[in-house]
Order: sequence, then structure tokens, then C-alpha cells
Amino acid sequence: MTDDLIIFDHVGLAFGGEAIYEDLSFSVGRGEFVCLLGPSGCGKSTSLRLIGDLLAAHSGQVTIDGKPPSQAWQDVAFVFQSPRLAPWRNAIDNVLLGVELRMGKEEARRRQARASELLAMVGLANSAHKYPSMLSGGERQRVAIARALAVDPTIVLMDEPFSALDPNTRRRMRSEIESIWQRTGRTVLLVTHDIEEAIVLADRIVLLSNKPTRVLESIPVTVPRPRRLVGDPDLEALRDRLQRLFQSLETEPEDL
Repeated sequence: MTDDLIIFDHVGLAFGGEAIYEDLSFSVGRGEFVCLLGPSGCGKSTSLRLIGDLLAAHSGQVTIDGKPPSQAWQDVAFVFQSPRLAPWRNAIDNVLLGVELRMGKEEARRRQARASELLAMVGLANSAHKYPSMLSGGERQRVAIARALAVDPTIVLMDEPFSALDPNTRRRMRSEIESIWQRTGRTVLLVTHDIEEAIVLADRIVLLSNKPTRVLESIPVTVPRPRRLVGDPDLEALRDRLQRLFQSLETEPEDL
């Protein structure tokens, strides 16, 4: 069994007098691929900001490998919904941007070969000198994934990274990130409101409630990879159960 790398221990958080989290507790094991699944506005992305030391909890605590986020932020890399590439830098220079900002230009120069390896890993070996305007949406997101891996993080935080892509590209990118996770052994925490995405990718799904947010269920997904939802009775049953849970959340009164 994996040891816990990320721990939310009875975390409370409020903005402008509104409770966002109320006694939120969950963990992510070392090397685990966990999906945070929940309705829009429940604070899924906020949890990533707490891990990355961009916000502070008002009660309880968040720890990364036993340390507070302020001491562990260099172990963490983000992949956002938008690739956020610098348009004046080509693909390989965008991959090295995080290294340059964290560790300096000299270290970025030393990691040129590693950046090329990462671009090859995400299927862009022949696109190193292309600028973002020359790349498709899926290709730009692949560069963003390579950029996150270039800083050698222990944890990769992914904030709905495929939601802006068309359905076919989204399916290909899911397969890509699953393959990258299997090859690198990184710990991945992915935020989504897409039930199918969570089922296909996750070792475990942490299902969140409406605000004030708490964990409703932590659901292991034990079906072997690669997973195809259609035609698999276990996965279809899980999808149907999650859909029913989501429908019940949508009908909850606003003050619950």
C-alpha cells in the first residue's frame, strides 16, 4: 500500500464570510493517480492552490510529505486548463521556462537534453522549434505537461487540463497522460467534473459535495488499464452511480 504523500486534515476555508470547506479530509498516496470529482463551484481547484502554497487554510492543515506547503512547493508542478505558453518562446524554450524561473538560466541550459526527451515523450520530438501559434490546442497542452515534468516534481497537479479540447483530442490526451504517469511514477492529483474522465484515469476518485465542501466518498477504481467504459459492466455501473450522486447534488437546497 502506498504511503500518504498529500494529506488534508480537517481543513476549513472561507472567503467573504462564505464557507468553502468544512472539515475537508482526504489523502493522496505516493505514486497514486487521484481524481477530485465534484460539482462546479465546490472548490476543487482551490484544493490545488492550497497544496501549491497559493492559499492558506483557515483551520486544519495541509501537508505534503509531512511538510507544510510553504516548505514543499518545489516538489509540486501545475498543469492548468489553459496551456499558458509564452508566445515568443518556441516549444523547447517553453518546456524550460519553469526550470529557468525556479532554478535559473544556467540550470535551464543544462536541462536542454532533458527537455528534448520530454517533448519526445509527449509526441512532439519534431516540434521543438515551433512556436505556440504553430501548434494545435492538444499540442500546446502537451508542451505544458512537458514543462511541468521538466522541474522534476514529485507531484503533478492538473486543473481540468483537457476541458478546452475537442472530444477526440481529449480522449487522446487522457491516454497520453495515463502513459506518462505510468512511465514516470509521479503522483498525480487531477481536478475534474467529468465523470468518464475520472473513471478512465483514476486509481481512486474522491467525490466532493456542494459547499461547504466535504468528502462524500473515496472510491477505488480497480478495473485494469487501459479502460474502456462502454461495454464494461463494472465501469458502467460506477458511472451510473456517480451520475445519480451528481443529480442528487444538483437538487440540494442552496444552503446545504
